[in-house]
Amino acid sequence: MVGIPKSNRCTFCKCDENWPTCGACARSGRACSGARNSFKFVVNGCHNEASTPKSSDSDVVSIPSSDCSQTRGSLSRRTSPGTTIIVDVNEYTAALGTGTFHRMRLTRPYRPRQLNCSRSTPSPTPTPVMSPSDQLAARFINCLEVATGTGNDLLIWGPSIRMIPRRLGSESLVLRHTVELVVTTWTNSQRELPPEAWLDLRLYTRALGSLHKALEEPEQQGSITDTIAAQALLQKVELAYDFERGSNQERHAAGLTAVISRGGPWQGFNDLGLQLTFDTYYNMLQEDVRQGRDSVFMHNDWTMAFKQALEKSMLRSVLKATYDLWIEITIWPKLVRLVRSLCQDPSDTMTAAELVLRATPAVEYLEHVNETTFRSMMDSGDILEVENPLDPGLFSTCYQFRDIDTAFVTSTIFPWVRKLFYVHAMLSIVVSRTLQEANLVLEYYDPNLMKRCRTYSNRIWRCYSWMRTQRPLAIEYTAALAFSYESANEEEREFCVRSLEDMEYFRRPPPIGHWTKKTIMANVKGYTGRVPFIKSQDVTIEFCGLGCRS
Repeated sequence: MVGIPKSNRCTFCKCDENWPTCGACARSGRACSGARNSFKFVVNGCHNEASTPKSSDSDVVSIPSSDCSQTRGSLSRRTSPGTTIIVDVNEYTAALGTGTFHRMRLTRPYRPRQLNCSRSTPSPTPTPVMSPSDQLAARFINCLEVATGTGNDLLIWGPSIRMIPRRLGSESLVLRHTVELVVTTWTNSQRELPPEAWLDLRLYTRALGSLHKALEEPEQQGSITDTIAAQALLQKVELAYDFERGSNQERHAAGLTAVISRGGPWQGFNDLGLQLTFDTYYNMLQEDVRQGRDSVFMHNDWTMAFKQALEKSMLRSVLKATYDLWIEITIWPKLVRLVRSLCQDPSDTMTAAELVLRATPAVEYLEHVNETTFRSMMDSGDILEVENPLDPGLFSTCYQFRDIDTAFVTSTIFPWVRKLFYVHAMLSIVVSRTLQEANLVLEYYDPNLMKRCRTYSNRIWRCYSWMRTQRPLAIEYTAALAFSYESANEEEREFCVRSLEDMEYFRRPPPIGHWTKKTIMANVKGYTGRVPFIKSQDVTIEFCGLGCRS
């Protein structure tokens, strides 16, 4: 065995170990040396008669102490890794005489095991334990990625949604509850469930309760950005999955305006806050139109603050173009309010002149975007005209949209090329209709207005073959279809009604369950100021041309 003493006998003889004078030395008359102070070891099969080596020459060290605490203390000072230690276990006195001897024990100090990287197989990395917030974020990211480019692509709601998972680690309970509602509702829409069962009412009620608490106690419910994100998601969920026209959507739009405007125009927008604002801008402007009030964001301070924030941002050009469009069209509620005044007093030429003064710059801006941004996209092939596979007899060609940035995630930009295209056409029709009302009062006929409405309506129709593949989440396209209806002939109007019902096949807008000429025109005239909004769900209001239900 390695490092085991071969004998405790004395140096000169065959010792019987009867020290201090062994029997052999006594018989031969020699002075007994006593127990030898060197050891004979068998190391790898070889004998060693040398005296006990020093620690620098061998890995064996003798420590003459029977105190374990002293032994451990000595180890740290006198040994090196790998040292073999001889521990003095006990001391004995011979039966005859004054000699003593010691019982020794070999040991090694404990050291952590070092793996040989060249030979060992690495152990598998243990799976980290995920917190509930991390698990929810993982589920949400999965929803964002598995349906890219389809009608269930959540990025249709806006690019800001991609930034929300990283916020789930915050202390905002309302954001977590709202995201859980979104994930569950989206998952239900992928299963073979009737549309009425998609929205989880229990989670929906809980999210509304958390939102109410966050608005009542903002200092205790996380950041304002998280509250805005929750409101924006609830707005989108209700628009896409809530199939009854209720007041919650209006309250969310009003709440978004209040929360965003609370900090003032120079509050300093982070990337998420800026994108959330513009991703919900259309809904906020809609609410202002329904309420007959000017948008709070129409004032110069807000316009300058938004434009400066966009210039400093690292957003892609198509997103900046979309957000710039919303900034310029903040005038929409104001134009509608002026039209309502003209409807009440058709002889008010001063109001008509003000309407012309405010609407004309908006028309010029929209035409500039058409001649620059869209002309460039068409020339480069980002927007293509191809054969129409659905209604070739009605429209020989239709639009297709190509990814404009192959170095970027397609789904982040792709939906917004389409959205910018049809939203621009829709707003061009809206502004032209309001300007047309001013011209009627001023007894001025501008044939270009009718031509412009017709041109942009045709553009919306030819987007349909592509947009129908984006059901159910591209629901905002139905607003563009409705505004295009007024410029259509009879055949085209039948197409518009069919397309609206097809886009909303899962919604069945109550209470009659389908679109009609009366309901379409009531909405078109309501959002251009020609009829009032009436808080009622009585469909006869629209059938009789009294107004638009709100």
